[in-house]
Amino acid sequence: MIETNKLLEQLGLNPCEARIYIFLLENGEKAASVVAKSLKLPRSTTRGLLDKLFERSLIEKIYKRNTQYYHCKPPAVLKTYVDKEIEKKQALRSKIEEFVPTLNALYKNRGIIPKVRLFEGKDQVIEAFNLSLFEEDSKELLVFTSYDFLQDPVIRKNDDEFFIKMRIKKGITARVLVGKTSESSKMVKKAPKELRERRFIPEKYKIPGNIHVYGDSVLYFSTKPQEYLAVLIEGALMAETMRTLFEYMWEGCEQKEV
Repeated sequence: MIETNKLLEQLGLNPCEARIYIFLLENGEKAASVVAKSLKLPRSTTRGLLDKLFERSLIEKIYKRNTQYYHCKPPAVLKTYVDKEIEKKQALRSKIEEFVPTLNALYKNRGIIPKVRLFEGKDQVIEAFNLSLFEEDSKELLVFTSYDFLQDPVIRKNDDEFFIKMRIKKGITARVLVGKTSESSKMVKKAPKELRERRFIPEKYKIPGNIHVYGDSVLYFSTKPQEYLAVLIEGALMAETMRTLFEYMWEGCEQKEV
């Protein structure tokens, strides 16, 4: 009987509707009051459930001596019920297909109003710094940075002990635009094992902080004394704007390094 109940629930009946259907199947026509008493259900609830089964054409109503009775139709109607539900789903699928272009337009514009989050303190800044590692379907990280930021002891420790290893493990490539200094010039231009490539921003341009661009996110960091903070902006338009700016600078920096 338990398996029968599960089957009826898979057809769309809730547990109480399934119990009522089986009760009528076993006991023949019954008044709502008898069904309620036998199954220990509230009378008003039972009548509502019986009406739903009637609307689905699974049971019938009979009037005798001013009393309404219910009884099951032959079980074969369950197949007809399933066929009708399939037709409804197919019709719904057709309607959805018609609306997919409209829904896609809404989806693409989801970044018009960006979400902003603030991270304060060293622990939260590290949490923000690592967010790109857990972005769904993240394939590439674009970075604007300065050598001073990369040498911050908190950032350096996290980068060496966790971030780089996890980024490599997840196959996330990184392209880095870094401010050129005598120290940063010692950085390797291409590091295939680290899935990283860097290019220099001309010395006359300074980047005081650090920016990560990935997915639909733009993340700005500052690690100045008394100012450990990060600001995350989640928005497709903002991210695409920063990504375009990065690509423009990347191409320009390549020309200067040839």
